[in-house]
Amino acid sequence: MYSTLFNLLLSIASIVISVGGVYLINFLNSKIGSEKTKHYYDLAQKVVMSIEQSNPQLAGIDKKELAINKLVELSDNKITTNQADILLEASVYDIKK
Repeated sequence: MYSTLFNLLLSIASIVISVGGVYLINFLNSKIGSEKTKHYYDLAQKVVMSIEQSNPQLAGIDKKELAINKLVELSDNKITTNQADILLEASVYDIKK
């Protein structure tokens, strides 16, 4: 009787720990992902300001292409050119505000 009850409680505790572990891992992954996005956004702002300072003679399209390539390079190709474009557009909007 006691061994059956003990095994039942042990099983319930194992399930609770497993489910809690899955939620904890998902929470940490989402937290790390949002911090990386914030890091890349800050990097995009710095790239935009740097290119604006060092290459004022370039046309807007050339500046954008240079900024996208630089941001992808600085991220060690961890973001795509489309993601870099979105980050740069957001940072330009924020800087102009």
